Amino acid sequence: MASICVFCGSQSGDDPQYVQAAHDLGKFLASNNHTMVYGGGSTGMMGAIADAMLELDGHIIGVIPVHLARVELMHAAVKDMRLTADMHERKATMHRLSDIYVALPGGFGTMEELFEAITWAQLDLHTHPIVVANINGIYDGLVQLIDGMKDSHFLSEKCRNLVTIVNTSESLLQWLSDTTQSIASV
Repeated sequence: MASICVFCGSQSGDDPQYVQAAHDLGKFLASNNHTMVYGGGSTGMMGAIADAMLELDGHIIGVIPVHLARVELMHAAVKDMRLTADMHERKATMHRLSDIYVALPGGFGTMEELFEAITWAQLDLHTHPIVVANINGIYDGLVQLIDGMKDSHFLSEKCRNLVTIVNTSESLLQWLSDTTQSIASV
């Protein structure tokens, strides 16, 4: 089974579809015996996906810096919680533990983590698949930006293709199913 790194917000956003996508993904990961690596939070999208996995006794690895490991932020029910000295160590740990990257809706932190994973793939530091869940068009502007960078020749077609965009929870789960099967057959 695969180890899936999920980048997502510590807030829930203003559309119930965002939290539903986190819930659906958590159920999918747990039901298919995948491990989830995530930021260790108990609030927002992070809390929703962790709670969904825990309902089915899924395996979760939380990675959280000491300065964020307060009772109201760190998910108390996640048994495998790894504390790091800082955000850099957090991301390095998450990357080291992961086979696939998924970006659900989120804010600056989600974007920073996503773009680091994409940049590292561009630099041939890893070959892990990367997907962005553009739930209800939350990332339409991001997709336009990335495509504009390609059209303006700041990104090659190969670099553009390092990230897959899906527009629904269902298409995310199908992409993950297909991708984890192809990884398992290698």
